[in-house]
Amino acid sequence: MKKKTAIVIAVFIAGALIGSCGMKYMGKYVFAKEDGNFRINGSTLTAYLGNDTFVSIPDYVTSIGKGAFAKNTTLQSVELPKNLETIEHNAFAGCTALDDVLLPESVTKVGPGAFQGCTSLSIVEIGSQVSSWGSGVFNDCTALSKLILDEENLYLTYYNGALYNGDMSFLYQVLAGREGENYVMPEEVEEIDTYAFWNMQNVKNVMISENVTKIPSFSMSNMGSVENVVLSTEITTLEEKAFANNNSLKQVAIYNHTTEIHEKAFSSCQNVKLLVEKDSEADNYGKAKKIAVIYEAEYPTDFVDSNVNLEEKPSKTVAVTKKQHVTSKDDEKIEEEDSTEMSEDVGSYEHPLDSQEEGVIGKTIIANGNAVVLIGENNQKVYGKPASQVTEGAVDEASTEVESVKEESTEEIAESETAEEDLKEESSEEQNTKEEQGKNETDKSIEDSQNIEERKYYKQKSLTKYEISETIKEIGRLSFARSGLTTIKIPDCVRTIGYGAFYACEDLKEVTISDKVTDIETKAFADTPWLKNWLSGEESGDGSDFLVVGDGILLAYRGTGSKVEIPTHVKQIGSEAFKGHGELMEVTIPDSVTKINAEAFRDCKMLKTVKGCKGVKTIIRGAFYGTQVDEESLKSN
Repeated sequence: MKKKTAIVIAVFIAGALIGSCGMKYMGKYVFAKEDGNFRINGSTLTAYLGNDTFVSIPDYVTSIGKGAFAKNTTLQSVELPKNLETIEHNAFAGCTALDDVLLPESVTKVGPGAFQGCTSLSIVEIGSQVSSWGSGVFNDCTALSKLILDEENLYLTYYNGALYNGDMSFLYQVLAGREGENYVMPEEVEEIDTYAFWNMQNVKNVMISENVTKIPSFSMSNMGSVENVVLSTEITTLEEKAFANNNSLKQVAIYNHTTEIHEKAFSSCQNVKLLVEKDSEADNYGKAKKIAVIYEAEYPTDFVDSNVNLEEKPSKTVAVTKKQHVTSKDDEKIEEEDSTEMSEDVGSYEHPLDSQEEGVIGKTIIANGNAVVLIGENNQKVYGKPASQVTEGAVDEASTEVESVKEESTEEIAESETAEEDLKEESSEEQNTKEEQGKNETDKSIEDSQNIEERKYYKQKSLTKYEISETIKEIGRLSFARSGLTTIKIPDCVRTIGYGAFYACEDLKEVTISDKVTDIETKAFADTPWLKNWLSGEESGDGSDFLVVGDGILLAYRGTGSKVEIPTHVKQIGSEAFKGHGELMEVTIPDSVTKINAEAFRDCKMLKTVKGCKGVKTIIRGAFYGTQVDEESLKSN
C-alpha cells in the first residue's frame, strides 16, 4: 500500500508542478501493454519516450499526435500501424536519423511539417487514401529527391521531384533533394503553397507557371540553392516575406503586371537584383527599397526543365475541386520571421507550438545545430473529392467543408520531468511483471491458435527457448523482437513470418526455416547474429553468396560482383535482399522468380540493367527505389 500511495502522491505533485507552470496535468495516459515507451491517450499516440532505432507502433493507434516523435535522433525506421488515419503536425519533426517511411492505405491526413527536419529521409511511400496534406510536410528533408505515390491516389500527384494536388493546380512542395538545376513549374499550377521551395539543395533556376497570379507569403522563402527566379507575366502580387531569407538569390525577373509588392517581400535577400522593365512598379519598388535593379538579364530567363529520370508527366484531364484553406481570421496576418529568428534557441522541443500566438505560421528552434521551423497546424490544407465523381461545374461537397482544426488541450500533451519519472516508474513495474511471466515460458510454449500474436514476446529477455506448436500458420509482426531467444526452429506448419518477427534478437544464432514457409516479411531477422554472421562470412552455410530459405525465398545476398545471376531455384526475392549494394550494375532474374518484394534492390545506385524477369507476376512498390531501373517497364514486360 505504501508504494501505491507514493505513486498517487507523485502524480498529484506532478500535476501541481505543471499547473504552477501554466499547464494542467489532467489527461489520462495509457501505456501500450507491449512497451512502456509509448504514451497513448485513447487511440492517439501523444509521445514516444524511447531511443530504439526501429519502432513499431501498436495497431490500435489511429492518430500520431503533434510532436509525438519530435527531435528523436535515434529513430531510423518506423512501422506505422495498419489502422493509422492521421499524422499530426510536426509528428516526426527533427528525427534526423529516420531513413524511410511507408504511409499505409488507412492514412487520410498528414499535418503540416509532419516530417520536417528529417535530414536522412530518402524513401517515402504514400498510400491511395491520403486526401488532406499540410504545408511543408518535408521541409529540410535534404536527402529526399523523389516520392513513391500510389497510382490510385486521386488527391495527390507526384511528378519529377515535386508534389501537387490531384489536378496539379496547386503546388505543395518541391522536394529539397530534387535533382537537376532547373525547375520549370507545370502550366497546370495556379497556386503555390507556403514553404513550397524550402531549402533546395540542387535547383538553381525556377520558372513560375503562367497561370500563377500571386506569390504568397513565405512560399519562396529560404530557397537554399536557388539563384534565379523567373516570374510569370501574369503575376500581380508579391506578398509579405514572399522571398524572405534567400542569401543565394541573385536575380528575380518581374514583369509589368506586378503592381503590388509588399515592402518586406524581399526581406533578408542580401544579394538579389530585380530584372525589371524601366519605369515599372517593380523598377520603382527596387529603387525605393535600395534593391539593385537591372534591365538586362544576368541569369537565364528561358530554360528547360531538368528531368533527370525522364519521368512522364501524369495525364490530368479531369479537374479536382480546389482545396479549402483551414485558417482563422487572424491567420491572414502573418507575423514577422526575421533572419535573426533563425538562430533563436527556444529550448525544449516538446510541443513547442502549445503557446503559439494566433496567426504565427511557426516557430524556429535549434535541432542538432540546425535551425528548424516548426509549422503550426493552422496552415493545414484540406481539399475535396476528385471532380470525376461529380458533374462538371458542380461544387464538390467535400471541398466546401472546411475541416475543423481543434487545438489539442494542454492537459493532453503537458509534460514535465516529474510526470515522466512517475510514468517511467509505472512502466518499470509493468516490465518487471512481464519478465516474471516470461520466466514461466522459458523452456516451452504451446499456442492453441493458428497465429502467434504480434508483439507477444516483445522484449522478453528471459525467453531463451521456444517451441512453435504444430497448429501455427503465422508468426505475427514483432512477436519475438528484442527477446532473449538463442535458437528457433520454424516448423512445416508455418507459412508466414511477419514483419520484424525476430528483429534485434541479440542472442539468436541458430535458425532453421522449413521449406514450407512462403512469406517472410521485411526485417524479420534483421539485426540478429544469425543473419549478421552469414552476411559477414563467419557462417559459410552452403558457401553460396545467396541465402535462400523457405520455399525459394532469397533472404539476403553477400556478394560483391557488378553482375549477378540469381540461382534458378529462387522463387521470390526477399525484402531488402540486395539493399545498398552500390557495386551492382546488372542482375539476371530467372523465370522461376514470380515475386520481387519491397526494397529488394533499394539504393543499388549503379543498377540499370535487369535481364530475364519473364516469370515475375508481382513487384512490390519501391522494389527498385534508388536504382536506375524503371520499375514500371519491368511490370509491363
